[in-house]
Amino acid sequence: MRNLLSIIIVVSAVSSNTLAKIFEKCELAAALENKHKMPRDDVKSWVCIAQYESTFNTEAINQANWDGSKDYGLFQLNNKYWCGDDYGKNECKMACSDLLDDDLTDDLACIKKIIKDTEAWKGKGTGLTAWVAYVNRCENRNLDEYMAECWSDPIESNIINTKDEEESTTQEPEPVTENEDASGATDNGDSPIINLVRVPIMFQKFPYFQHLINPYGYIYQQRYQ
Repeated sequence: MRNLLSIIIVVSAVSSNTLAKIFEKCELAAALENKHKMPRDDVKSWVCIAQYESTFNTEAINQANWDGSKDYGLFQLNNKYWCGDDYGKNECKMACSDLLDDDLTDDLACIKKIIKDTEAWKGKGTGLTAWVAYVNRCENRNLDEYMAECWSDPIESNIINTKDEEESTTQEPEPVTENEDASGATDNGDSPIINLVRVPIMFQKFPYFQHLINPYGYIYQQRYQ
């Protein structure tokens, strides 16, 4: 009995090392750059995506998708295609519950596949457009200014804060929609965006698009919003 109790304690201690977490903005930036060796230019985009997809909450789950699918974790990966157990295609070969803890290793491995698949048929450099938060909140934003509070040693200073006057006065585009009911939404109105963009549809259902070169057999729902 004493040995069994010891085993339970050890297992509990190991499990507690990977818990759900709400990151601070600069804390996430440091983790991506230092622990996961992500280039700083990529860190800017992924911190922005995480803020508007999940409000930095690894335990966020969006249950508001019209088709009944759900989006999980910091980067809101959809269980109809990327993660899953008995539901969906599970292209990343992982349980969706694995996306809800503070270990971002599996999250980042899966988003690399999403980017690769997206660029395979939409073109190089389009991978981040698979995240509606990136398109609506990050793509046309000065991410150097957005991240300035986190880095006291700016790099690539030749291009930082050099937007022309016309761009600096341009207002940010309004988001398509926000999901105030998703887990992880905050009370200050900074809610995660409803994410339908990563739920793929077989393009055979849309004959007009059958001419598209798409070896993966799907197109993103964002095209039909």
